[in-house]
Amino acid sequence: MRYLNENQYKAIELLLQGKKNVEIAEELSIHRNTITNWLKDDLFQSELRKAATRHSQHRLGELISRMYEVAINEGSAAMAKLILQSQGMLTDKHIVEREAPSTINGVDYTKLDDEIAAFAKRLEDETDIEH
Repeated sequence: MRYLNENQYKAIELLLQGKKNVEIAEELSIHRNTITNWLKDDLFQSELRKAATRHSQHRLGELISRMYEVAINEGSAAMAKLILQSQGMLTDKHIVEREAPSTINGVDYTKLDDEIAAFAKRLEDETDIEH
C-alpha cells in the first residue's frame, strides 16, 4: 500500500490554508511542478478531500445557518431546495398517487360502462335468436 510522504501532508495543510502552489513549494523547498504533479495523483486527491472534510466540519453549523438566512431573507428558492435536499426532505423522484374518479362532471363512467356491456349483451342475444 502506498502512503503520502511528510511533505505531501504538509502541502495538503498549506493548500487548506489557501496558499498557492508557488508559496507551498517555496516553504517546503521543492519545485512548484511537484505540487502540480501531486494534485494530479489520485491518492493525494483522496487525502486532500478527507483533510478538507475534517478541516471544515467545525464550520458546518455556521454554513447551514447562513443557508437558512439566504433562503429566508433573500427568498432564494434554489437555497431552500438545497436545504430540503440535504435534509432528505426533497428528492428528484415524485410519486403521485391518485385514484381515478368514477364520476367526472356528473357522469358515472362505471355505470355507463355497465350499461354499454348490458346493451352489447342484448344485441348479442337478439342476434343469436334471429339465427
